[in-house]
Amino acid sequence: MRFGELEENGRNFLLSVYKQTKGDPAAVVSMYDVGAELGLDRSAASHLAEDLMGWMLLEVRSLSGGVGLTPLALGEIETSEFSESGSRENSARLGSEPVITGEVRQAVERVMAALKQQIGGMGLSFDGLAEVMADVKTIDAQFDSPRPKTAIVRACLSSLKATLADAGARDCTELVSGLLGE
Repeated sequence: MRFGELEENGRNFLLSVYKQTKGDPAAVVSMYDVGAELGLDRSAASHLAEDLMGWMLLEVRSLSGGVGLTPLALGEIETSEFSESGSRENSARLGSEPVITGEVRQAVERVMAALKQQIGGMGLSFDGLAEVMADVKTIDAQFDSPRPKTAIVRACLSSLKATLADAGARDCTELVSGLLGE
């Protein structure tokens, strides 16, 4: 599910978790505190959080209601075209700079983490899976460098986008398209 396709309560809940964790995937917040901030009682907050867990956007981090964002959620939020108010905003996209740095580097890393989490369940053919894995490994190799090359990452992302689109992996295709600015 795409971030923009979530109902308003779901988007607001995820954005609140994102703000409270400052985008840190290791951080934990109370689903009940997030719900209270949004005017939800404990039961409603719990049900909403469970729905978001079902979409693999939140993870349980403690038995007392602690939750955290998944890499998929981070990728969705940070490549989303929607801000908290629902208006369009510029999200991190690959530019024409020769080297990927800062915000764009973080966005690519989050999208790649989300893709890696979903690759096994995409139903790709053997050849499709081999092609996706080659592109993922090439991007990983670039990010092992202190100066990842934009042109190489862009070519891999374009190849990934085509393979994912052929496999019908719409959500992942849209994540990659967001990075490419398409």
